[in-house]
Formats: sequence, C-alpha cells, structure tokens
Amino acid sequence: MKTDVRKKILTTTFPSVLLQILSAWQFILIQQTLAKGDTFYWQFFIFLGVSILFSLYLPFLGKGLPIVLIIRFFIIFLIGYPLQENLTVEMTLMVSLLLETGMFLSLPWNLPVMVVSDMGYLFFQKPLNAFHLDLPGPEKQDFLVYIIVTLTFIFLLYSLSAVLNESREKNEIIKRLDIAISRLGKANLGFQDMTTSLELDTLKKERNRVSREIHDTVGYSLTNVRIMLEAASLMLDNDREKAKDLIRKSMEEAGICLEETRTAMRQLRSKEVERPRGLKAFFKLVNVFAEATGVTVKLEFGNVPDSFTPGIDKAVFRFIQEGLTNSFRHGRATEIRIYFWIEQSILKVSLQDNGLGADTLTEGIGLTGMKERLQDLKGWMNWKNLSDGFEISLCIPLERTEK
Repeated sequence: MKTDVRKKILTTTFPSVLLQILSAWQFILIQQTLAKGDTFYWQFFIFLGVSILFSLYLPFLGKGLPIVLIIRFFIIFLIGYPLQENLTVEMTLMVSLLLETGMFLSLPWNLPVMVVSDMGYLFFQKPLNAFHLDLPGPEKQDFLVYIIVTLTFIFLLYSLSAVLNESREKNEIIKRLDIAISRLGKANLGFQDMTTSLELDTLKKERNRVSREIHDTVGYSLTNVRIMLEAASLMLDNDREKAKDLIRKSMEEAGICLEETRTAMRQLRSKEVERPRGLKAFFKLVNVFAEATGVTVKLEFGNVPDSFTPGIDKAVFRFIQEGLTNSFRHGRATEIRIYFWIEQSILKVSLQDNGLGADTLTEGIGLTGMKERLQDLKGWMNWKNLSDGFEISLCIPLERTEK
C-alpha cells in the first residue's frame, strides 16, 4: 500500500467510518422515539453499510472523487429523510462527509463545497410525508445546534487542510533542494573526474610525444654514436688519427642527444592542463547549476573582456557561485539573471532573481568570504529587494587592481 493512501486512511477514512458507526448507535438510542422506527430499521443499516463502503473506497480514487462524495451526500439524505424531527444522527453523518470533503479535496475548492453541502442539506430539513405519515421538521434549537457544530467543524477542517497543504509544499521544497544538492554534488564529482581524466589524458599524450621524440632523435643519435665508437675501436691499431676523429664526432653526437633529451624533459615538466578562466568559467558554472537545479539562468556579459586578473576572476566566480546557491535555497527562485557591465573603470556584476526576497542579509561563511575578497580588491557589495524578487551586486574598481 502506498504511503499517501495509508495516510488518507488513518487521518480521514478511519475517523469517518467511526463517526458513521457512532450514528448507528445514535439511531438505536432514538429508534423507539421515532414514528415508524421499526419499519425504517433495516433500511437505515443498509444505507449506512453502503455509505461506509463508499468511504472505504474514497482513498483509492483520483478523478472520480467528487462523484463518490456526491453519492455519499445523497445516501445521507436518504438516511435522514425519515428522521426529520431529529437532527442528531444526520449531523453526525454530515460531519463524516465534511471530514472527507475537507481532507480529500484540494484547496481552496474544499471550503465552498463543504459550505454548499452543509447549507444544501439544511434546505431540505422541513415537514414532509414518509411511510404514509406526516413528519414534522426539526426544532429551531436543533437547527441552531446543527449550524454551529457543522460550521465550526468546517472552519477547523479548512484550517487543518491549509496547514497540511503548507507542510506538503515545504516538504516538496525540501525534497527539491535535496535532489538539487545531490545533483550538484554529482556534478562536482563529475567535474573532478573530468579534470582528472583530462589531466591523465594530457599526460599520456605528452608521454607518447616524448617517447616519439626519444625514439626519433635520441635513439637515432645513440645508434650513430655506437656505430662510430665501434668503427673507432677497429681503427685504433691501423689509423689512430681517423679513430680519434670518429671519437670526437661521437662525443659531439652524444652532446646533441643529451641536449635534445633535456629539451623534451623540460617541455614535459612545463606542460599544464588548460583550465577555463574568466567568462568561460562563469558560463560553465551557470550551465552546471541550471542543469542540476532546473532553474533558468540568463547571462549578459555586456562590455566586459574575456578575462580579468586572477584575483578578480576568482572573486566574481565565488560571488556568482554563492549568489546562485542563496537564490535557489533561500529565495526559492525559479529564474535568475546575471548582468556584467563596466562603467568608469568599475566592474559591476548584478545577480537578480524572482525569489522571495529578504528583509535582512544573514552573513554566513560564504558572504563573509566574499566580502573579504572584495576588500582585498578595494571593491564593495550591495543588495536590495525588487518588486519581483531580490538583487545582489558587487563593484570592483579595475584601475586599482589591474597592476
């Protein structure tokens, strides 16, 4: 059994069935006071049994829920038809129906449906003829008690359903945040794996290149050196001058070989994996965030260059990173816009969202670190609420930092 169905049964169906069973006990107590109570006895329990069966079926319904609630209403009407002079049983049955209506129907439709059902049922409470008898309508004080009890119950049910709905929405938000954080974590691990893979792939390519260099140049030179030394060893007794010349050439060839080996090793040591900087890094960060969270992020780079100094690049990167996270987690934003602009040698980066906004900006570790980086760059940070969200921005003087 699914968790939602189990909750519906425990919180709504079980209390509703208990109320209907209570109505049977009430009917037994007042049966002797009713005209034709014995005649209506079996009809009452048949209708009540059908009503309970429909109540047990309600938690498993989706689109057919309103139809079953309407059927329950008419069953209660049929049960109460011969009980016009006594509203006690009908009030208990109506409370069970209101409980199901208030908890199963979604906000805000459950409130008008409960009120219309309650008032509609009262409309039929008037003198009538049943079982060939003229039955009087309920007393005025019974009407008053019925209205007070049912309307109070409707108010309590609507308030409870509102609280439960808010709780469900918060749980959904928490679940969405957990999924997004999990995705971001996986994306971060993916980046680390990709970076490691890129570094290993680059290293492998460099090793293969150096291997080819050694094979093509160093191997060739060493082969020549060996041949010339072997020839010189054979000429030592017959032609010492030529042997000396071959040894000298061997030494020169060995020197060239050594220099080429050193050059190849220096290139291998100095080779670094190229990492994205500046606008490329910002663009990559935004794409990963949008893919992980489902939030729409728009970037406008304006009149800025591809990259700034390493210090500015890092400060702006951390600012965007922190701003995106806060807009999503605290502002519950679904759309974020990031603008870059340089005016009078001052870089301005503005991050705007359509979230809840904030009366105060709580400075956690992220914002504190961001402010410290900006202070080192002689920059500053501003924030304000917008009509449709929140904006946080930073300003960095470029003249003072570009040294």
